Order: sequence, then structure tokens, then C-alpha cells
Amino acid sequence: MGDLRKSLLRTQLQKELAKARKMQKEGDQKGAGFHFTRAGAISKKLAEISPKRRAEAMYHNAGEYEDLGKTLQSGQARGIAVDKGPADKHVADAVIDNLIVSVKPDITWEQIGGLPDVKRTIKEAIILPFIKEKPPFIKSTRTILLYGPPGTGKTLLAKAASNTLSATFFEARISSLLSKYFGESSKLIYALFHKARKEEPSVVFMDELDSVATARGGGMNEATRRVLGEFLTQIEGFNTKKDEKVLIIGATNKPWDLDEAIISRFQRKIYVPLPDEKARKAIFKIHLESAKSSVDLGELARRSEGFSGRDISSVCQEAINHMVREMNTSLTDLTSKQVSSYRLRSRPLSESDFQEAFSKIKAATKMPELKKYGDWQKDFGG
Repeated sequence: MGDLRKSLLRTQLQKELAKARKMQKEGDQKGAGFHFTRAGAISKKLAEISPKRRAEAMYHNAGEYEDLGKTLQSGQARGIAVDKGPADKHVADAVIDNLIVSVKPDITWEQIGGLPDVKRTIKEAIILPFIKEKPPFIKSTRTILLYGPPGTGKTLLAKAASNTLSATFFEARISSLLSKYFGESSKLIYALFHKARKEEPSVVFMDELDSVATARGGGMNEATRRVLGEFLTQIEGFNTKKDEKVLIIGATNKPWDLDEAIISRFQRKIYVPLPDEKARKAIFKIHLESAKSSVDLGELARRSEGFSGRDISSVCQEAINHMVREMNTSLTDLTSKQVSSYRLRSRPLSESDFQEAFSKIKAATKMPELKKYGDWQKDFGG
């Protein structure tokens, strides 16, 4: 039954995308936006019934489709068509507003388990640029590259940095800025940095950096080359100016794929490794803070060697889900009327809950990949 549902959803998804792209080429932006939004909803349904590794990519795609649909339906994308750039600065700004999460985060350093050396390095880097009274020989770091395995907390670190400075946080998915549906992405790169200057103090966090800054070769098309050129120009400008209160933080899971020109533009490279045993214990404590448990956190930390913070979060959630299923055996049989009055039963988490969780959740990063991070760190630092 599950395979049949997946097949039907995939077919429906392809139909919605085909309709959206056809309407966009014909100039019907709102109609295209409607079908992109529907594609996003279908992609989420697919993610919910897919294995973890595939689900993550599907949720990401769903976000892309929904962002695009929202922009097109709002009418703010007027003048933007395939292979054409934004008609003017106002349109580019409107697109940026839809693509960029521009908020002041409430994440604190204490909410990130472990990584004391990484935290100290970032704190030093973010504080100095905002201190006016300092000797002329002390230079401020404007650009930081965070690299390491997936799920180690790179985004959380960037948000904590922004919170420390009470700065506006721009979280830009590079894949969104590169989207062919928005035409010349180099104009959007310019609009992003222009807005960051207007909103200073601000932190620009650019995730998935390797998707635009990949090592030059036969695989890079002319459009991507233009985006890379604009990106390099903007970063160079931030590295040379002294008065702007803007910090650029890039993140990548694949630093070895980065173009050397990009690597050289980042003044600090900081390796964000998998958590050690002490850090894993702290992460378990954070995620299980409000849940009672009879299982020793130190034992959980020892059993989770090689797990990232994200993996540990998944283990905790799976253990909680197992407890909920065991204590509420008729949960899935409730009717819509019964749900609102149902009182969920719970108990302290037990060893059996975590045994079930560890049987389902495995470390996402394997040893060959860890060696690659070590080799890159030796060559470029961090």
C-alpha cells in the first residue's frame, strides 16, 4: 500500500511541476505559483512516508517549491521569467524578502552542546568587528567559513552569533538564489548583500556554499560562473571595508568541493566536528530536558559514538515516539472528534525506548568522510 501511495504522489508531483513550468514560460506567474505551492505540499507528503535520508532532501525541495509559489502568487515576481533577471531593484528586493529568513534569532550558546573551542573562536571573531576602540594593528574578521559533517550545529552557531550581536539574521539557501526560475541569480546576490548593509548590524549566513562555489571545471555553466563572480566581489568588499557592521558566515558539508578563490576570501575557516563523548552527553541533556528518563545520559553518550547533534536529536525523538506508541496503543484509531479531548499518556523513558531508537537511527557520517575532513583541515586550517 505504501509503495502504491508513493508512486501516485510522485506522479502527481511531476504533473504539478510540469503545469507550473509551462505556465511560467507562458507568463502566467500566479497560475505557476499555485501549482508550485501544490508541488510543495505533495513533496512534504512524500517526505513523511520516505526513509530519513531521502525525506530530508524532499523537505528541502518542498521548501523551495513553496517559496517560489509564494513569490509568484504574490505578484512580486512580475518581470521575472526564465532566463531573465529581475526587472529592477524593487523586484529583486521583493524576491529576497521571500527567499531570505530575516529575523533576530533567540538561540543561545548554552543551547548548543559541546564545541567549546569552536564557540570561543567564533565569539572572538564576531565581537572584534563591533568594538570601535581598538589598536590599529588588530584586524577584524569579517568572513568565517564553517565546515564539517552534516548536523553538527553550523546553523545554530551562526544564529547564536547573531543573537550575541542582537543582529538581523539573513539565512540564505544558495540553492534558492541559484534557482533558474528567478533568472540571473547574480542580481539576487547583489540585492542580498545590499539589504544586509541597510539592516546592519547583520549576519549573513550562506548555507550549502558548495552549490555555487564548486571547484572550477567543465561542469560549471556560464550562469553559475557569473553568480560566483558576483559572490567573490561582494565578499571582497566586506573584507576591505572597516566601518560596516556585517558579518558573513558561510557553511558547507563538502569543503573539498569549494573553489580556491572562495576559500581564500574567507578569513577564518572553522572546523565543526562531530561531538565528543562529553558533548554528546550535553546534547542528550538538552533534548531530554523536559522528559523523565531512567537511562543514564553518560551511557547514551557512549553508545552514540560517531553521531552528530542532529542524529542524537533523532534518537531522542524516536525514543519518545516509541514510549508514546506503547502508552497509547489506540492513538491511531481516534476519530477527529476524539482527538481534541484525548489525554496523552506518558511515562519516563526506559532502556527499551532507546534500544528501539538506536536500532532505527544510525550515524549519518562514515569514517571515510571523516578522514576527508581531517585532510582538508591539515591543508586549509580550522
